[in-house]
Amino acid sequence: MTTNMAALIDVHPVPGIGVWREKRSKPFWGDWRMADSNPDTLPTPFDPTGPCPWCGRVSNFVVGQQVVLSWGSNFADRAVTALTCQGCKKGTAVVTNNLGNGLTWWPAPGAGILDPQVNESVASAYDEGMRSLTVGAFRAAAVMFRSALHLFVKDKGSAKAQNERHLKSALKHMKNDGDLHRSLWDWADHLNQLGNEGAHPEDYDDVTEAEATGLDKFVRHLIRHEYEMPAQLLRDQGLLQE
Repeated sequence: MTTNMAALIDVHPVPGIGVWREKRSKPFWGDWRMADSNPDTLPTPFDPTGPCPWCGRVSNFVVGQQVVLSWGSNFADRAVTALTCQGCKKGTAVVTNNLGNGLTWWPAPGAGILDPQVNESVASAYDEGMRSLTVGAFRAAAVMFRSALHLFVKDKGSAKAQNERHLKSALKHMKNDGDLHRSLWDWADHLNQLGNEGAHPEDYDDVTEAEATGLDKFVRHLIRHEYEMPAQLLRDQGLLQE
């Protein structure tokens, strides 16, 4: 389905001129087609499905007002769009490039949607990793997701796991000690970025988007399994006072 975005935006500011009105004869971003729906990726105007940065649920979004931020030679180079989650009804702003790819989201998804029983240091590191991921800083994201895992080991691991220098070995100790579910260990064992030695930034010279996203999913599921699900069970049993 080809859509003419010019019908949606005909008013945009031009520095030093004010407001310039034009009905463009070409589609807003060229002859683009609606992307295939992918509920695992953050929402954009062209794929308005995915996890909500506010409530954390996979949702459908209503595409709202769009504003051009900058222009290239023929088409909008950057634009910001308001998306409204049909679940929590809160709004998210997404900046897209001339191809319609999402560049950054506000609010950035992260610790703001985590259960309050998640370890504060783990949540903070995960939050910073998500903020890095949403702006394409994949090496920084990998560093922070690994930091979240190290902090998880310090919070939940045995003394033997805590004293282990290498993250992958520490997680293996936790699996052997019964402190980490086998399925989570199997997942960790297949993540390339968990195989690096040490926790130094120079270990992350080549971090791909897929590797950073893989770490994000693993850390998020670990948080869900090790913190949020037990906390919810205690609430349901009336045993958790907050």
